[in-house]
Amino acid sequence: MAGTRKAAVAVVLAALALTATACNNNDDSKNAAPAAPTTAAPTTAAAATPSAAATPTKVSPAVYLEQVSQKTSAAKSAKVDETITIGQVTMKGQGAMDWSDGLEADLTMDLTGSPMAKVLEPLTGGPKVHYLYTKDAMFMGLGGQLVQSGGGPRWLRYDKAEMSKASGGSTDQLQSADPVQGVRTLIASGKVTEVGPETVNGKATTHYSGELAAADLVKASGPGVTQEQAERIKQNLDKAGVTSEQVDVWVDADQLVVKRMEQADTKAGPMNVAVSYSDYGTPVIASTPGDFLTLADLAKLADSGSGS
Repeated sequence: MAGTRKAAVAVVLAALALTATACNNNDDSKNAAPAAPTTAAPTTAAAATPSAAATPTKVSPAVYLEQVSQKTSAAKSAKVDETITIGQVTMKGQGAMDWSDGLEADLTMDLTGSPMAKVLEPLTGGPKVHYLYTKDAMFMGLGGQLVQSGGGPRWLRYDKAEMSKASGGSTDQLQSADPVQGVRTLIASGKVTEVGPETVNGKATTHYSGELAAADLVKASGPGVTQEQAERIKQNLDKAGVTSEQVDVWVDADQLVVKRMEQADTKAGPMNVAVSYSDYGTPVIASTPGDFLTLADLAKLADSGSGS
């Protein structure tokens, strides 16, 4: 019946809006469901002592991190493992991403710890959600009742314009997992400091930290952000109660990012986004699926009143 389809469309719109905003990780929603973000099994290398980390001695932390951004950028891809906590809600993601020519990714998010898991279950068939990010769109894997009522398509397409609108201006929904952007965000703080050597995921690393004010966060949102989009991002930050964000990165002896963390206080509670990286250079296959619905398709299905 039309009512069932209309309800399905409403759930999809709400779920995807939350997905997009969580990936921008500046939203105030307590139930944010990320897409994004990612998989990284810990490295199998034997644990090294923190003293073995490559600690720069002749350049400033900002200059050294610029070198790190260049080395990490040249690595092109990695496996990622992300944990997002907002207040009492925790979500986890695993997969791989490629930043060599825009951002592409193949990620599976486990929303078991989020109230959104039950909301999304009619769409996904369970608490785990499969996402594909191509250069111009995001695809969310479908299952359960929606696939049956919608005639069987296995994916829902959500283009960048729709993601930008839902997220309040962000044009890149994978920034929360992009290691290069993470380093550049830290450099943008203008106050980056070297914390010191630490062992992370069995690797000797050097820890760097910095804090960005809300205005700096808007500037660090990425290239190509228009004035209108920047204003919407600023409004979202104000609405969420975010006045500043702490950014930390851990870098190994090869000048590659091993871990990135972002922390902020929001009206929904403390936000913590932690992403680990491994297997740099791993191949990432995120091609456009052959069978998918668009939001417009779903709206037409709802209006048709056909099916149950």
